[in-house]
Amino acid sequence: MKKLFVQLVLFCIVVVAGACQSKKELLLKSPSDSKVYSIKVEDATEIDLLRQQLRLDIIKAADSSVYFHAESAAMLKQLSEMGYGNPQMHFPDDVYMLYGKVVGKYTEEEIVRNGVSIINREKDHVIVYGTITKLKTLKALGYKFFVPEYEIRPREIEVVVNTQPDIQKIYNLGVDIFTTIKDSTGKGGFIIRGSAFDRQIDSIKKMNFPVTIIRPRI
Repeated sequence: MKKLFVQLVLFCIVVVAGACQSKKELLLKSPSDSKVYSIKVEDATEIDLLRQQLRLDIIKAADSSVYFHAESAAMLKQLSEMGYGNPQMHFPDDVYMLYGKVVGKYTEEEIVRNGVSIINREKDHVIVYGTITKLKTLKALGYKFFVPEYEIRPREIEVVVNTQPDIQKIYNLGVDIFTTIKDSTGKGGFIIRGSAFDRQIDSIKKMNFPVTIIRPRI
């Protein structure tokens, strides 16, 4: 009887701990208060050279721009002398991005309209991704964000396309393509196997390509 009581107590502790973990509120704060700058670059090779030569503390690369912390004015001057012009300064919250779990009432259209992406839809919540600034905008509208208690993973999908250029269209969406084979059913076209998040799956459906979810999480 005593053993059973101990097991029940341990079980309750695990359940409560799990519930608390899933309800841990997401802190909408940049990991660093240091000033953030950006410069325009041509390709990924250029980013690697900047990291090696100048030891740039790079935050992210997006839309042909590199965002970084500068240790000194001398580093900014050196970038200017290398032909990058005057690096543009940014508010950290406009650059750093976070994943958040949204439960309760929410409207996907409102989330997207405020510049935040729907990453995955689950049974009782959605996972979103956006800059801290945009997440704060949604918070001001009443949204609550929690720390996801699991690793954010894409879904394994199968997509049927008609032509080789269509394969490139799927790739351009950011889909991680595993294999591409010709459709052997006699219908023609190609069958793509890969992984994607729901926002990419939404885009594939809008392009009128049949898409099947093989595994909900990879």
